[in-house]
Amino acid sequence: MHPDPLTTPLRPADTFTQLAELVAALDRRFPTHNGPFERVSRLAEEAGELAAAVNHAEGMGVKHAKHGPPDLANLVKEVEDVLRAAVGIAHHYGVLEQVRASVGHHHARYRDDGFIPEPS
Repeated sequence: MHPDPLTTPLRPADTFTQLAELVAALDRRFPTHNGPFERVSRLAEEAGELAAAVNHAEGMGVKHAKHGPPDLANLVKEVEDVLRAAVGIAHHYGVLEQVRASVGHHHARYRDDGFIPEPS
């Protein structure tokens, strides 16, 4: 008997696939300003915002006095924004699968070298 596609939950996609699908969805929702220069500018902006969130989390400068204790949810959002911007660049150049393969290659190499434990 085959599972009913209407009642069988979908297997969740891996994080990279979800990021790639989110980038494609955002491109459909906002079809302009997605050229290579806009994308790299977006990455630089998001990296700066991530740096500010890290500085706040580490208590650098006047962040605590000015903004109160760090909000790690904001740090999470900024990490996601950087990842999404970087994946957007790969999407623009049509190299998503090459990036996926490269990450897989390096993961396997570090696992083979003993830096990543084998799954139990």
